[in-house]
Amino acid sequence: LEAYADELELKVEERTRELKKSQEQLLKAQRLAVIGELAGMVGHDLRNPLTSIAGATYYLKRKLDSKMSVEVREMLELIEKNIAYSNKIISDLLDYSREIELELSETNPKTLVKEALSLVKIPENVQVINLVKNKPKIKCDVEKMKRTFVNLIKNAVEAMPNGGKLTIRSRKVGDNVEIAFTDTGVGMSKETLKKLWVPLFTTKAKGMGFGLPICKRFIEAHSGCISCESTVGKGTTFKVTLPIKPKKLGGEKVWVEMPESSLLTTTRT
Repeated sequence: LEAYADELELKVEERTRELKKSQEQLLKAQRLAVIGELAGMVGHDLRNPLTSIAGATYYLKRKLDSKMSVEVREMLELIEKNIAYSNKIISDLLDYSREIELELSETNPKTLVKEALSLVKIPENVQVINLVKNKPKIKCDVEKMKRTFVNLIKNAVEAMPNGGKLTIRSRKVGDNVEIAFTDTGVGMSKETLKKLWVPLFTTKAKGMGFGLPICKRFIEAHSGCISCESTVGKGTTFKVTLPIKPKKLGGEKVWVEMPESSLLTTTRT
């Protein structure tokens, strides 16, 4: 009887932990659903005035042109810069909360990385070593993967404020291709690594914390995965693994796992 009571107690404790975990996941999913609804409303309500501000700024630059003082020109450029930043925040909110639809096309790892590098301003004190190979050819959503790589490259550059080296490599692993981004930057603590994929978590003074979570969603939508290893004071390595060939082609349903246990599907034709 005593053994039975102990076993029952263990089962109750285990079930309690499971229920608690499920409740936490449900609450997170509900919060993310609210973010999605708010993102749609906020995106529409904010983009209209931002468009008007951008138009007025453009008009002033054209109207004043040579009559502008250096100070006025700098102020107008500051307005344009912050309009772009505000639009990025809105785009990130929308991208994180909506379904992901992939537009697959054939490319190769070297082309993806080369095009991503061309979109990032690399400081003179940062050396980029691109060892990515042409093969194998892969099918992916080129724009989404370029955006992912741009984010990883920018993060690496920002992690090396005093300069350093960014090495990008690729290799074929079974039916997948692995692309690794290794920097010699400041590195991250174990506490930061645990929260790396959590939306709204950021260590930057200016940022919303949607960059890496969106990258993770893009990669997982391809049935791929992303991992990170980091050592404080030595640097960080992000590894992106993508399937060489999609599991299905044409008219398939691409299941996309929403953060914290919400599942959405999108159909491509």
